[in-house]
Amino acid sequence: MKVYRLLFLSLILTSSIFLSKMSFAETTLLGSEKKWKAYSTIKGKSKTCFITSEPTKTVGKFNKDNRGKPYVFVTNIKGGSTHEVSIKAGFNFKRNKDVIFDVDGKKTNLFPVDDRAWSESSKIDRFLVQSMRKGKVLKVTGTSTPGNKIVDTYSLLGFTKALRLIDKSCS
Repeated sequence: MKVYRLLFLSLILTSSIFLSKMSFAETTLLGSEKKWKAYSTIKGKSKTCFITSEPTKTVGKFNKDNRGKPYVFVTNIKGGSTHEVSIKAGFNFKRNKDVIFDVDGKKTNLFPVDDRAWSESSKIDRFLVQSMRKGKVLKVTGTSTPGNKIVDTYSLLGFTKALRLIDKSCS
């Protein structure tokens, strides 16, 4: 089971790197909704859409100069996956430590790989997105490689409207 999970996470990491390189080339802002922004990217015949937000508050012991920007994403790939939830922490997560994804007290563990984290399945992604649609606040808690606990708080204001933009563009 662990071997399959590692292979799955490696595949996601590789595709994430590919998508991030791809997003620099032809990314278009679809719109902004309060704390969320919606984008689309086209490379060849492949279209990807995503919404993203930055934390409104961060708590923890860390050197601000050593941390990159944290983000939460929900991604749709036209003709492929929909509502894939991911986190970019801005620091590398400590190995074998889950990342806690908490929407108004409903907690789910995500699996970290380097500075990113994902859920285990599309079923969990659907649950997370449904929780985010109804929720007010998202807290992402992770442990950095040196062992520091860091909590990023995101507003969910505008989430549902931003999600509609990518659903319309990439469904």
